[in-house]
Amino acid sequence: MKKLFISSALSAATLTGAAQAVEFSGGYLNLDYSTFTDTDFGDAYNLNGSGELAFNRAFSTQLDLGVQRFQDLSETATNWTLHGNWHTANNASFGLFYGQEDLADADFEFYGLEAGFDAGPAEIEGYLGRQDLTNASDLDGTLFGISAKTELADAWELNASFDIVDNFAGALDYNLFAIGASYAAADNAEVYGNVGVAHISSPLVSGSENEAYVSFGVRVNFGNERGTTFGQRGVLSRLPGLPGL
Repeated sequence: MKKLFISSALSAATLTGAAQAVEFSGGYLNLDYSTFTDTDFGDAYNLNGSGELAFNRAFSTQLDLGVQRFQDLSETATNWTLHGNWHTANNASFGLFYGQEDLADADFEFYGLEAGFDAGPAEIEGYLGRQDLTNASDLDGTLFGISAKTELADAWELNASFDIVDNFAGALDYNLFAIGASYAAADNAEVYGNVGVAHISSPLVSGSENEAYVSFGVRVNFGNERGTTFGQRGVLSRLPGLPGL
């Protein structure tokens, strides 16, 4: 299945790009910090960027690169994701994605489908995928997310998101809900902050708990106003921090 996603994402970039000019359509650079408010849980720094190349008005390819530093655990993760994007209309895009993340001895592959829509003043984006822990097929899990943002005033936007990371490393399930706001400090730069709740449970033990978390950061877009068609994908990059297990 994952080979199908890889070849499909590459095909969207290569087959439609024959004999046509390739154009840089947008990108972004983002730096943020997040942490659980409970001091028993670790915090995370996330530096990531993305660039998108358009082959024509209907097809483009997007490459994301990222680094996450889990400070309390003194561990660093790396991330890359390739997207093949299909723009069916001015207000609708669909895509396939494939990527990999590495953290110490835990190596993840992830792949899936994504879609984005402009619905008047609101932008909606969603994805559904699979995450595989390398060399441990019985520890695979599901990725799901949906997010929306809308303008509040000239320089302000309100956003909300819900993400699921199922069977993380075979030990934890995360349901993440966050709301926040961003402020356009310049034409292509914004600062933002979010507050959220993570519902964390483990298939290894009974019971679950809810942990509050916060995040804030700065993002600079290049090219078009939104930077790239889709946001960052991944397993570790979705987590506000890692518990000190």
